[in-house]
Amino acid sequence: MLTVQESGTPIVPAEAPARQLLALLAAHADHIVPTAVVTQELWPEGPPHHAGEMIETHVRRLRELIGAALGLRREEAVGAPTASGRRTARDVLVTLSGGYRLGTGGGTSDLRLFQRSAGAGYRAMELEDYETAAERLGQALELWTADAYTGVVTGPHLRAHIARLEQSRLRALDQWVEAQRRLGRRHELYTGLSVFLSRFRNAPSRYEAMVTELERGADHERVRPYLAAAAAVGGGTVLHAARHSPPARHRLPVAS
Repeated sequence: MLTVQESGTPIVPAEAPARQLLALLAAHADHIVPTAVVTQELWPEGPPHHAGEMIETHVRRLRELIGAALGLRREEAVGAPTASGRRTARDVLVTLSGGYRLGTGGGTSDLRLFQRSAGAGYRAMELEDYETAAERLGQALELWTADAYTGVVTGPHLRAHIARLEQSRLRALDQWVEAQRRLGRRHELYTGLSVFLSRFRNAPSRYEAMVTELERGADHERVRPYLAAAAAVGGGTVLHAARHSPPARHRLPVAS
């Protein structure tokens, strides 16, 4: 699910193409997204004749929402910087030569929190500090409350981004399961996996089978093959996001 806020005000548009554009820009926050990439994302089978004008229409819509969240009048939101020097929507959603950039200001986000907590969990696993690993990886996984970008139309670039995000989530889940296994926490495995798997459409079959066995009161030997399969899985990446300034929260794919 995509949730983007500026100064506590949601700026996710109702229009599907504008929402898709916002998701793409947010996925690459603080980096320029070339116009060619935007075009490929919105029209993977080939752009219409007036694609450039259509993109600009979506950009104006996003700037109107950002400007409203900043407390600007409509003309200030889509125009030049104000006489008072206040930030405008153009300072947040920047048009550059050859593309666009969603500027953030280096704050925090759900994705950044996930990266920090998961990273701490991986380091604790390397040190065989399984108590800390289970805690920090659990905190990272709690940030995932739905599949990535639910409700957003996705083209090739967003689909690739989502695949990387889901690899990151599964890596964290695999390591959390291994930490709980090392601690001998059968109940935590059952309850935690039950919650995590209920949130996603395509749950790994090994975990569904593990939950079934745990629910039946399986002993450790019967559950061991599922635990071993989970422990053998690795890889994935953790991506980034940030916050606008004044305070704005980007709840990108790992949002509630």
